[in-house]
Amino acid sequence: MTMQRKIILSDRVDLMRALPALEKAANLRQMKASMLSMAGANQKGTPFWFVVQTAERREKSVEERLAKENIRCFLPLIDGGKAVRRHRVVKLLDRPALPGYLLVNLVPSAAAFCGLRRVDGVTGIVGGLENPHRVADEDLNRFKIKLGTWDAKAVHAEAFHVGDWVRFDEGPFIGFSGRIGKIHTAYAVRGMPKIAIAGTVELTIGEQRHVIKAPLALLVKL
Repeated sequence: MTMQRKIILSDRVDLMRALPALEKAANLRQMKASMLSMAGANQKGTPFWFVVQTAERREKSVEERLAKENIRCFLPLIDGGKAVRRHRVVKLLDRPALPGYLLVNLVPSAAAFCGLRRVDGVTGIVGGLENPHRVADEDLNRFKIKLGTWDAKAVHAEAFHVGDWVRFDEGPFIGFSGRIGKIHTAYAVRGMPKIAIAGTVELTIGEQRHVIKAPLALLVKL
């Protein structure tokens, strides 16, 4: 009985010691939720489009998390192409046009951006919290049209090479220039040689350095 009583007392002491930490964690979760709600679609004011950077292959999970919080977002996708599996040609799922990036539409505020930054899978806000990069509605609309007509067979461009300076001519990074660090190729048609479809572009936005994999259709050579 004595031993059992000591264990019970010990559990109570441990719980009392843990309460401040538990309360702090609960308050922190509540604060995060409150800040994220400031990015919701029901906020008063004029909303604009901004770009969120995500961890590798976390674009979709971040999009789903934001959608649950009533935050309007847009994950640009392109045709995933085809692959041969077990001697059969299968269509692959659509893939992000700009891996690691997601657009969100919100009324800008410090709380909203801080709330976004704390979402699991989000690694940053393009342009930074103080001066986030804003995407014009007309630029985004043209980008959506471009994605809707995107064809891997039509974007083959022998003119692009590693080391070339290019400028984004469409999409959320329109107007920004950088240097191609890598050319990405793929099979557009089974049995035919690979063609260049995308390039990894190194550029600077504000004080941030970004390495962006983008379809060549969005780029023009300088």
